[in-house]
Amino acid sequence: MSLAMSSIPSRAAALLAVVAAAALLAACSAGPKLPADAGDGGAVDPSAAPSSAAAIDISKLDACAVLPQADAETLIGTKLTDPLPSANSDVAACTYPGDPNGPTAQVEIYIGDGAKQQLDIDKDQLGHPFTQPNGLGDEAWQEDGMIWARTGSTWVSIRIVTLDDDAQFVQPLQTAMTTALGHL
Repeated sequence: MSLAMSSIPSRAAALLAVVAAAALLAACSAGPKLPADAGDGGAVDPSAAPSSAAAIDISKLDACAVLPQADAETLIGTKLTDPLPSANSDVAACTYPGDPNGPTAQVEIYIGDGAKQQLDIDKDQLGHPFTQPNGLGDEAWQEDGMIWARTGSTWVSIRIVTLDDDAQFVQPLQTAMTTALGHL
């Protein structure tokens, strides 16, 4: 038997597989057949659904005003230098660096989806241990040196960098978060 003759059944099988796949795809994409009086089958008009966007325009938010420098200094317990604000569509941030001549210290605040991303990474990917402080927004999480809270759909995180024992900052982080949430 020649090579051309032996490939005919495999070509037919391949063609049959393609036709079957196309028929299956067409049947699946057609959706269920509903009776004429079934209405819209529960479909939701996206324009009528409430917006999932936060009421806050993150790109225009001044995170440094949400956690003012005096509150950041109270949190960390030392003088900090001028704030470094930044914002994009996902996160508004403010970093208060420590005095280069003083102790190692830095306070950072993040507002928006970027703050939630930090929490997801620390919880889900890195497996850090967390506590859930009460009375902070709609949901709150805390780990050594960092705290998150959600109010509505807006997430806020505050992180400190220090060489001091993180345990001494548990309550000050919660106090700073209360202040920040009050300024949103």
